[in-house]
Amino acid sequence: MRRLRSTLKCAVGVLLAVLTLEFCARLDDCVSYGASMWGTYDPEIIYVRDSVGRKGKPRARYKKWQLNSLGFRGPELEPDQVRIICMGSSETFGLYETPGEEYPRQLERELNAWAGRNLFQVVNVAYPGETVRTQILRAPQTVEEVRPQIALIYPSLAQYVWLPWLKLDPAAPSSRPHFEWRIASNLRELAKRLLPEPLQNYLREREIRHEVAVHGMVMDRVPEENIILFHHDLEKLVKTLRDAGAEPVLVTHATRFGPVLSVSSTNERHVLVSWRKFFPMLREDGFLDMEWRMNEAIRQLAAEQHLTLIDAAREISPGKQNFADFSHFTTVGAHLMASHLAGGLEPLLRRYATASTATDSK
Repeated sequence: MRRLRSTLKCAVGVLLAVLTLEFCARLDDCVSYGASMWGTYDPEIIYVRDSVGRKGKPRARYKKWQLNSLGFRGPELEPDQVRIICMGSSETFGLYETPGEEYPRQLERELNAWAGRNLFQVVNVAYPGETVRTQILRAPQTVEEVRPQIALIYPSLAQYVWLPWLKLDPAAPSSRPHFEWRIASNLRELAKRLLPEPLQNYLREREIRHEVAVHGMVMDRVPEENIILFHHDLEKLVKTLRDAGAEPVLVTHATRFGPVLSVSSTNERHVLVSWRKFFPMLREDGFLDMEWRMNEAIRQLAAEQHLTLIDAAREISPGKQNFADFSHFTTVGAHLMASHLAGGLEPLLRRYATASTATDSK
């Protein structure tokens, strides 16, 4: 009987401790971000779904991510400015940068410093996980809402690793739990910071082996048909933007591994493993080969369509100082991206700056 009482006391103590931590996590979200104490609080709360797929919910907020009245990350549109939209996925939306330091925001400051006035507005219309195919469908509405003169296209290439990814029904509602332990996400973030990298790598590799065993498919490299399809989709996006009245500018995809596309250090091998966790069907070195071939497709399309090309893959230095993981920028990396984009855009924007100066002098 004493043992049973002791066991019950321990169980009640553990339960009370967990409930206290959960309450503190919810209170912290409420005080820090204005989150509700009850209900689900995760990144999905800033999105809604329509016939095309997922898009931003107007004026929604999740932690540091704040959307404007159009459902785009960043400030409200200002009148009488030359607008540039940044199209892409999570690399453009921004994940790891300090708030307000994602590359579209830094690009806007760079361009206005060059112009000597608040002449340009850069609008971040990207969403994490957005594919080129979704962007094709969204482009006419986006151009109508924002009225941009220029559209920067920074595609996320890994979406073409596995073609069924592009055939998923984006409008299908996601199944979300009615109750979610918020301390669970806090513990996951804590584990990422505290667990030794070899142990994290072992856990990732074990998860990859499990996925491979279940699905039974492993590729050494992305099939050529995937590269051709990417080129075709990107070409269609370019045409859609031009038809809608925006001038497309293509940007090659930069990664932590640089233009030489090799992993010379075992300390960086774990980054490839973490990338593969999202696409276990492709071996680690296949990602490097994919980046090279798809970036070549971007360069080829720019030459075919006589488009401005900004070769970020060759211009941004590799390494952890610029990339928080395999392809997402740090604040420093976002600054480099913004600087290279500003330099590449200046020839296109010079006429707007000149016209504005001439108008003001009258």
